[in-house]
Amino acid sequence: MIDLHNHLLSGLDDGPKTFSESKIILEKSSKQGINRILATPHRKDVIENQASQSLIDQVELLNQYSIQSELNIEVYVGMENHLDTTLCELAMKGIAFTINYGSYILVEPPYTDNFDDDFYFQLKELQANGLIPLIAHPERMKGFDNNPNLIETLKNHGNLMQITSGSVLGKFGAEVKTFSNELLDLDLVDVIASDTHMSTGKREQDLIDAYECVLFKYGKDRAEKIFKKLPEMLLFGN
Repeated sequence: MIDLHNHLLSGLDDGPKTFSESKIILEKSSKQGINRILATPHRKDVIENQASQSLIDQVELLNQYSIQSELNIEVYVGMENHLDTTLCELAMKGIAFTINYGSYILVEPPYTDNFDDDFYFQLKELQANGLIPLIAHPERMKGFDNNPNLIETLKNHGNLMQITSGSVLGKFGAEVKTFSNELLDLDLVDVIASDTHMSTGKREQDLIDAYECVLFKYGKDRAEKIFKKLPEMLLFGN
């Protein structure tokens, strides 16, 4: 499996505090059958702390640890990019990292009850500059208001959707779980990723559990598409 949303890097955002915990997340991911992880610390935190090089260095250190420990897992550079008026310019300058330096970009919508015109303009601006937004965890965002029609409209305009494994498993409450299942039923989900933030607890790695849920309800072809094939396409820009 491929995990395209993971805050396993230490000391950069609200993820783990120590590199030792980062290694535990990597080990647990490997045991779940994950062989590729996109490291996605929050852009705002990375830039404010001038930590872009630390991000790159930690990815390299985790890859070295994976080889030494025979974990059979690779880590790639990315970011979770809050959607705002600066994102497109920063992405064009290489300051806001895309998915593995490619043409797809993980985008976090604003935490607001309603999306204004800027929201739609900023998505269009990214696309006009050759970037394809992968919208993070819409099932947890108030702006979508449990509205699959809005998500379908955004997908019809070239955006992709990533929901969180914990949402499918009910870790964010019954309402979020119900909406996640509705999106899956309507085939509006492109990718499921873990959004891991810690080595234990509610935000630990749980991608395998969501995979098994999707496998049971929708079958192997659908599970492989959401957890492996489409994430691979986004990771390598195919």
